[in-house]
Amino acid sequence: MENKQAKKVLSAALATGADLAELYVQNKLTRVVQLNYKRVDNVATTLVYGAGLRLMRGVQQVYGYTSDLSEASLLALADKLAAYFDGKRAVDCGDIKDVKNPETHKPKKEHETLSVADTIAYLKKGEDTIYAVSPLIVNATCTAGFNDEKVEIFTATADGARAVRDRRVHTRLLAQAVAARDGAFEVGFSGPGLSEGVEFLDEIDYVAEAEKAAKTAVALLDAPECPSGVMPVVIGNGFGGVLFHEACGHPLEGTAISHNTSPFAGKLGEKVASELVTAIDDGTRKNGWGSECFDDEGVASTKNVLIEKGVLKSYMVDTFDGRRLGMKPTGACRRESYKYLPTTRMTNTYIAAGESKPEDIIKATKQGIYCVSFNGGSVDPTTDKFNFTSSETYLIKDGKIDKLVKSPTLTGFGYEILHKIDMVGNDCALAAGNCGAASGMVYAAVGQPTLRVSEMTVGGKGEAI
Repeated sequence: MENKQAKKVLSAALATGADLAELYVQNKLTRVVQLNYKRVDNVATTLVYGAGLRLMRGVQQVYGYTSDLSEASLLALADKLAAYFDGKRAVDCGDIKDVKNPETHKPKKEHETLSVADTIAYLKKGEDTIYAVSPLIVNATCTAGFNDEKVEIFTATADGARAVRDRRVHTRLLAQAVAARDGAFEVGFSGPGLSEGVEFLDEIDYVAEAEKAAKTAVALLDAPECPSGVMPVVIGNGFGGVLFHEACGHPLEGTAISHNTSPFAGKLGEKVASELVTAIDDGTRKNGWGSECFDDEGVASTKNVLIEKGVLKSYMVDTFDGRRLGMKPTGACRRESYKYLPTTRMTNTYIAAGESKPEDIIKATKQGIYCVSFNGGSVDPTTDKFNFTSSETYLIKDGKIDKLVKSPTLTGFGYEILHKIDMVGNDCALAAGNCGAASGMVYAAVGQPTLRVSEMTVGGKGEAI
């Protein structure tokens, strides 16, 4: 969109007293290639194209959207939204100044350089590997997802108008194996992804990822039930960070803080975790799955230290919640598409590396469980109560990793678990995920090193220990 057209829309939007107008234009192309049940099951291309307009006055806001980007349509939307405010004034938002984009996450190889046929051939190697692991494998699902998104964000206030243009490119590979025997089914999964182009396929050993998923699914068929009770839990690096994401990340978002529904509200400067815990939300991480040069309201992404050595240092804040809290936005306002009102969301959120070796954490644990990976989880931000299902779990006996067990459920309160982290490894890693909340589904990376929670409630069907 040209700046002069955006200027007309923003000026019309401000005409009845709004003190901020924001025009968000999205053009997102998604391509998916999927193999399933030994066939090419899906080759699809999706285009999301439209614009959203948001107006603010103080701590009031109104939002609307349209897929018709003609000037007449956008001006009609601006007039409709402006009618929510009382007042009348002549407005010229001034010339729009372009903000330079550093293009930190620019892909090395464009998606268009990889044909559908070559993508299928690449995935087929993973599919063949999964089926070769065992005759107990009944299905392999191998998927490649490519997203190329261009956004334009125009904002105007009494201080002037600006335009931000950002491009976000994501590539992700998924491998899922299903094993079955005597009516029982188990699943193994792997899903690496980064903000990169086709070069990502050369960086990942997809065959190894597929083989690991298959072996996990088969092994789970013979795994005994996990014991239940309160016990030490060692959580693996990478996707193990989903526990912090759900149990502590969401309650640290501005939406929960500004409504005073989070247990962390009003606790800046207080000790909220073990001194071993430093937690970060970093939207600047190069090629990170959740990275963006600018967020979805045009604010530059930041590396935001949330907790430092156990002390609460910051929240994730957008412009609207920042007005309610008297804080500046931290560059973490996000949305799934132009159809969603944006709000504070995580980007790449992780617990920083500590000093312990992962093997020493296992050796120091006489009895408990080791959760390597998770299916996901959920949290109630108002209570901070969470639940997670561990997809790959081992018993720990006398400081050694013992047998694989079936998936348990971990439950508790995030604010309690943070204080019970008593060992943190030096092997921090991040993993790709999708996070759903008020502003839709967004790309979010989770991460942590291997760490130990001294005690956690574990729900399994085995005998209590």
